[in-house]
Amino acid sequence: MLRDYSQFARSNYHFLLFGLLTAFFGNFGQTFFIAWYGGSIREAFDLSSRDYGLIYSMATLTSGFIILYVGALLDRISLRKFTYFTSAGLALGCILMGLSQSLWMLVAGLFLLRFCGQGLMFHISFTSMARYFDQNRGKAIGIVGFGMPLGEAVLPTIAFALIAGIGWQQSWLALAALIAIVYWPFMHYLLARSKERLTRIEAEQLQSKSSGQTEKSWTRAQVVRDIKFWMLLPAIMAPAFIVTGILIHQDVLLSTKNWSEEWFTICFYALAIAHLKASLITGSLVDRYSGKKLVRIYLFPLLLAVGLLALPLDHAVLAMLAMLFLGLSIGAGGPVIGSLWVEVYGSANLGAIRSLVTSIMVFSTAISPVLFGWLFDSKFAYSSVMEMLIIYILASSTLVWVALKK
Repeated sequence: MLRDYSQFARSNYHFLLFGLLTAFFGNFGQTFFIAWYGGSIREAFDLSSRDYGLIYSMATLTSGFIILYVGALLDRISLRKFTYFTSAGLALGCILMGLSQSLWMLVAGLFLLRFCGQGLMFHISFTSMARYFDQNRGKAIGIVGFGMPLGEAVLPTIAFALIAGIGWQQSWLALAALIAIVYWPFMHYLLARSKERLTRIEAEQLQSKSSGQTEKSWTRAQVVRDIKFWMLLPAIMAPAFIVTGILIHQDVLLSTKNWSEEWFTICFYALAIAHLKASLITGSLVDRYSGKKLVRIYLFPLLLAVGLLALPLDHAVLAMLAMLFLGLSIGAGGPVIGSLWVEVYGSANLGAIRSLVTSIMVFSTAISPVLFGWLFDSKFAYSSVMEMLIIYILASSTLVWVALKK
């Protein structure tokens, strides 16, 4: 497996590195990163857990609605131009977070982080890999998916150090500078070196389409009317929905289990390593067996993670194990889900279809902070909330088996 990955990476490293860096910088808008600023934000603006969850969800819901339309533009606008605009929006979000003195600036900053970071940067990364690779699609998505576990490994420590060293708002200004100084030059260079290859693949796809040799490609309107799509969605949304709810309220988890922030920061390394391993292994398995087969079982590690958190135990090793299983589930999801939509619905309208899926997933991550915050504020035991999630995982997995039984 490693030899296959090595040969593939050497042959396509410019474009793969573009996808990896885009995913890495998209982590600035991911919940696991923003969560480290949650306590500072609540203190600075005097917000309760419910209020903070509501604001976070409002920003996320708005971004999810707009992604539905903006994400489809990736089918018509050049990859370079789309990426420049998206990363500029992400940098602006960091600046607003760094300068926010009022609630509206906070909401605007969170919106841009979620919209451009969690939403469009990952949309760019995974859609471009799925579109421009065929036989090695799973490997490509697995490699660029390393951008997220890399962020999970290093960004919590960086956030922890920056907040302690220069303050939570100044650290966001430093992140904005990092986008301009590091990401933009590398992105420009890597896409320039990939131009010949991308042009050739686009020409081959156009020729195949004009000769009628390509597979049927569904439009987004057709996908929306397909019952199978809606049966698959609960399982597709599960990792983002559950992980967002757990991490955005990680202070509740830590206080319930008596785990320290320092120990939980270390546990993110387990999540990152598991994420990476699962992404690479699953990418190779997808190329061998297909995303349609693997989607039936990819939620099993998530079930184990939630099951561990539901136990009435607080031993520190449970935190490490739970984060490890969360990483396995997230890592497997990248190649499996990234390949699934191409296998089921074709690639011609992949940007529009993935933007629909991304929009729905963003909506799910907007709902979970409010729902989890309401449950915790309503004095539901942490174990009881985890038991509800176990039922959800089992039910959504059953729907996948029914949808793909043929």
